[in-house]
Amino acid sequence: MKLNINEIYACKALFFSISFFVGLWTVRIPDIKDQIVTDYQGMSYLFVIFSLGSILTMIIAPKVIQNFSSKSIGLLTGFVISFLWIFIPFVSSFYQMAILSFIFGSSYGVIEIVLNLQATSLEKKYQKPIMSGIHAFWSIGLLAGSFGTSLFLEYEISFFINSLVFIALILPLIFLGSLTLKNFNSSQQTLSAIFFKWPKIVLILVIFSTTCVFLEGGTDSWGALYMRDYLSAEGFNIGIAAIVFNGSMVLGRLIGDKLKSIFGIYNFLFISIVLSLIGSLIILISGSIFISILGFIIAGFGVSSVVPICYTLVSRIDNLDQTVGVTIITLAVYGNFTIAPPLLGYTANLLGVHYVYLPISILFFVCVALIFFNKKILKFTSF
Repeated sequence: MKLNINEIYACKALFFSISFFVGLWTVRIPDIKDQIVTDYQGMSYLFVIFSLGSILTMIIAPKVIQNFSSKSIGLLTGFVISFLWIFIPFVSSFYQMAILSFIFGSSYGVIEIVLNLQATSLEKKYQKPIMSGIHAFWSIGLLAGSFGTSLFLEYEISFFINSLVFIALILPLIFLGSLTLKNFNSSQQTLSAIFFKWPKIVLILVIFSTTCVFLEGGTDSWGALYMRDYLSAEGFNIGIAAIVFNGSMVLGRLIGDKLKSIFGIYNFLFISIVLSLIGSLIILISGSIFISILGFIIAGFGVSSVVPICYTLVSRIDNLDQTVGVTIITLAVYGNFTIAPPLLGYTANLLGVHYVYLPISILFFVCVALIFFNKKILKFTSF
């Protein structure tokens, strides 16, 4: 069957657009930290507040999606995500940034569910693996945003001009992409639709997803501080961790669908989790920029396809509504930020910023055990 290029490319463009601003955030974290005069723990609280906003909208997302058009949701959240960056360069207190973080989180929470519903629906429609390829554009967007912001830092161009240029580039993509979003036919949902006794496979996928986002979020939130404060990087090199990590994720996601077809979903999932563990350990024990970059490359490639695979598997579970399944995984992904930032922030303050990769490594050891001992149910849910 010939793919409908318009709907798939529009979905990719939207993933690219909302993650582009995450790239801006990732590299500007040290600047924001200095602006509001806080420590690692204070920054971790901002990540928690962002997560709380996300969780709030995700809990009500099935009902919101049922009652409002996806186009309206995409347009509204896209405009909010874009224009808030006009104000961030002028934020001077923790409380101001906390309010903006909550609004950001609320917007990202609902648009993430809409876009992942769109992606899983397209994968079901065409009956072939395309989820990693679509998610690749999240990584490409984050990489492009990180790289672009690093150039602004290198040439000492102001944060405000950086934000204006990015808004001018990305807002048209969000507008045009949102116009292509389709509404979803799902069963009538209540606000408590996601609260039930989850099957074992759902619990396993939640653990895999949250662990991977510990690594992704840990690198996006702490990578620049790791490079600046631990390895004493300067200028462009401050953003190099996010750039190589997300560049490796781009490569992994672009070829991930092909690798799933070659190895099978279960085997590829196992390989991906093991590589994520190896990369995390290298970053943890490294004392040089070169070795750390190697660790970020391995970790980025390993983690690249795990969350897309989790979305694919949860959307194929019998007797589980697709909207509910996607909401559970997305809620788990963002919900982990209520746990991860305080834990990683406390670890950074107590032991050093590079030790944020210690709890991440421990979690991947747990995932390796889970995938090894649950081979049967994971294979049963695969293609």
